[in-house]
Amino acid sequence: MTFLNDTRDRFTKMAVLSDWARNNASEMAQLITVKVWQDAQRAAHANAAYSIGEIKRKMIDFKVPAPNIEGAMELLATGKASWIPDLGYIPPKRLSPQQLLKTLKDMNFALATRLNLHEDLPPNMQDFQIADGRATFHVPGEFQVDIAVADEDTSSPFYFIDLRFDFSPSPADLHDQLRAHLEPRINATLAKDGLKGCYDFLHNFILTHKISVLAEQARQLARYGKWVECIKPEHLRRTLVVQYWATLPGPKNWFEIGIESGKPKRGSRVAPTPKLSVRWFRRGNEVKDEQLEFNWDTLDFEACLLHVIGKHCSGKLAAAENGLKGLSALSRDLKTTLIVDSGVSQGSRLSIELSGTRAPLNVQLEQTTGQLIISPPSTVTRTCEKTLNTDANADVSRVLASCACQTVQEQVRKQAEMLDWQEFRSSASSRSIFGTDSWQRSVFLLPGWGQNWAIAVSFGLSGQSWLAVQVTAPHADERGRQVRDIKSASPINFELKTPDGSRQAKGYTRAMLLELERAGMAEVSRNVFSRDLDTLHTKHDFEKKPASLTGAASSSMTRSSEPVFLHFSSLMRPTDDRKWKRWAADIVRLFNHGIEGSEALAAGEIGNVRHDVRLSLEPGKFKRLRQTLTRSRETGIAFNGTGGLAMQLRTPFGETFLERLRRRLQSIERLDRYVTVLQRLGFNCTTVTLSKLAFAYSEVPPLTAQLTFAADGNGPVQLKLEPTDSNPHYRVRVSLEQLLNSKDTNAFEHFAHVLPLTLPFLKTVEGLEAVHASKRSLAVRTRSSTWYTIAYKAPLPACTFDLRARGRQQGNTTSVKWHLAETKTPGSTKPEGWKEAIDKFWHQKGDQWFGLGDSLIADSQGIEAALKELNELVQTFESAADHPPEQAAPASTSGSTTAPPPAVASDQPGKPNHQPSQAPIKPASSDHPADPKQAAGHKEGQGQKNDVIELD
Repeated sequence: MTFLNDTRDRFTKMAVLSDWARNNASEMAQLITVKVWQDAQRAAHANAAYSIGEIKRKMIDFKVPAPNIEGAMELLATGKASWIPDLGYIPPKRLSPQQLLKTLKDMNFALATRLNLHEDLPPNMQDFQIADGRATFHVPGEFQVDIAVADEDTSSPFYFIDLRFDFSPSPADLHDQLRAHLEPRINATLAKDGLKGCYDFLHNFILTHKISVLAEQARQLARYGKWVECIKPEHLRRTLVVQYWATLPGPKNWFEIGIESGKPKRGSRVAPTPKLSVRWFRRGNEVKDEQLEFNWDTLDFEACLLHVIGKHCSGKLAAAENGLKGLSALSRDLKTTLIVDSGVSQGSRLSIELSGTRAPLNVQLEQTTGQLIISPPSTVTRTCEKTLNTDANADVSRVLASCACQTVQEQVRKQAEMLDWQEFRSSASSRSIFGTDSWQRSVFLLPGWGQNWAIAVSFGLSGQSWLAVQVTAPHADERGRQVRDIKSASPINFELKTPDGSRQAKGYTRAMLLELERAGMAEVSRNVFSRDLDTLHTKHDFEKKPASLTGAASSSMTRSSEPVFLHFSSLMRPTDDRKWKRWAADIVRLFNHGIEGSEALAAGEIGNVRHDVRLSLEPGKFKRLRQTLTRSRETGIAFNGTGGLAMQLRTPFGETFLERLRRRLQSIERLDRYVTVLQRLGFNCTTVTLSKLAFAYSEVPPLTAQLTFAADGNGPVQLKLEPTDSNPHYRVRVSLEQLLNSKDTNAFEHFAHVLPLTLPFLKTVEGLEAVHASKRSLAVRTRSSTWYTIAYKAPLPACTFDLRARGRQQGNTTSVKWHLAETKTPGSTKPEGWKEAIDKFWHQKGDQWFGLGDSLIADSQGIEAALKELNELVQTFESAADHPPEQAAPASTSGSTTAPPPAVASDQPGKPNHQPSQAPIKPASSDHPADPKQAAGHKEGQGQKNDVIELD
């Protein structure tokens, strides 16, 4: 209860003070300020008293006793002082030289007797000399100690005289402080344990002192010079631990210099002797298979450090060399040379020479930092150095292998850039094409090769593998980068040799890449050529080249760049034509000249490959073509007087050319056939080339036709008629062009015959149209080049006539005649007297034409007179057509019904015609029986009956 009451009272007081402070904030602030000032004054008084006491305590060391200046001056001046008491000592007599010599001899004798007869000398103190009354024991590399005896008693102890160190660096003499420390301890050890104890003491002392000397040297190296921050020494009692390459990432490397017990591994009667030893730890693991050899007689810590680092460097480079040999599978294209010098780290060097490099890569380890250095320097080597020196887990051998391959790759890239080769990225799925030994890859687009073919190279430890590859169009991969897939690849036969072929070349040059380009071009041509041969089943053979007399085979010559001999019959014989006969000898020589003008092309642009073709014609073949062929560079063909045919064929690189060759040979055969037809018809050929055939088919008026053939010989033939404004055939140009492009084997012959056949008719039509132009009463509809419809309109009688060219066989020849008949139109009205007049016309006979009763037949020249007479007949009913009679019932004998005239369609390609059917064909009379094999015009009319043009 008392505690509760006291606590309650305290809280009550605090509540009162808290309320007062809230209500009197300014007074409370003054109270706090006064309290702080009082505390500061109290602390200042306490600190002043404490400082005065400390000053008095520290002044004790500065107090000096009162000196006796007068006594000191007397003693220094006279050598004696009256105030010093005389103790009355009698000084001993000085020994004479004879006595001194006798004493020393006695001491030497006593030492010799005792050491040789009575003492059991330690194994390491067997080397001693006795002179001047002392025995000098020499322990090589450690110390020389002088000891003596006082009397001849063998139980009397030895006494320490002097100690000298037998290693460097060390002082020549013991300074007084060290002597004062060692002498009593050595004498005590001699008295207790004799010479064995003395050796053990001094041996351990020397070992400890050597470690101290090395530790001091290590500290000096760590503070000053090139080893700053590169080594971290630590002296722990009798052990010196030094970490080197402290800035390298990953596990630490260090070595320890200490004292081992010297106990043998197996039981031995020899007492163990401690000795200095070294333990080496590389990347945290102790190295037990390497023996470090330090010079303990001449202590040089830097030499010891360099020895350890040299061992480390040689071991690391040897491991990298073994790794490279394991990766290369003993390839002859990779040569490694390891120069080992464990004394100086910079002497250890690994030389890596890969085929294709201009100079070998030299790999060294920098002695102070432990970083790998690769020379000669380049962007690739700097990147590899950064990887090796920053990534503790990096595989050194794999990084060096990649560096060697990248070095060759960069050299190839520089030379390729000079040749305007364009490198692009291949997709990840295409890596399997390069094989397992592919460390780096490059794919280049070459000038003239287009976008579908490229040269690829794989850089590996087995050398470089060059490929001619077919690639796809660029597309984005999963990371958004533009890549290409490789569809197929063929190895390029290429060896990296000097121009004379005697030895392997050092690096790639521009000439080598040009040679590679030719070899790749030949490989692509060979692949395309082989594919063509398989597709067309063409017999072939390659020319056998004689062996080179120099023994150096040209690596750029492959089978596809050598002459190839093709079998003409297997190349040209149609599969469905058993009557085909060859027009040339069966040996066709083909040679590939490569891309023309590739220097002017950019990477990715496609160039043309020139193929030279040589063959011999059969006797009597192509006589007319040889006489009329227009000689120019564009023709690409030439004949000689002995029947030889030379031809140049240009095809886009990487595309098939055997099919083009076959079409070109077919074009030559076709051109000869065309020229023969034209000359037989009396036409004058003005231009005869594989791409153009121009001829004149009329002198009055002068009319010419020009045929333009497609470049590949497979496209449609284009027809051009001149003069364009006055050529009568211009109205049927489209029909003539369709006739030329029909699948009929005799299409051109039909076309050539149609021109003179239709020329008189078309000129007559032009004249008739000019007569009726004002009243627009005549319309000529063109259904085909040999089928026309002539329609008269008001004010003339509405009548339609059908004109066709019909042919019939007469022995070995076919005669073609024009057949003109009236088209029966159901529901049409005719003026009075029309039927009698037209029937009379059908029974008439004129110049080169005659009637058949219901139609007429005329030749090419007679159709003009027939049409003019028909036109005069129709014009006689012009007035009657203005006032037509009432429609009469159709005659029972006619059997025809009236209908509106056929619809008019355009003679334009691609525009359909809506005429329902073809006009009926009147059978030939007995005088002119119908020919079962009609001429070309009739065939064309049947196939193109809806091709109609209305000309007003």
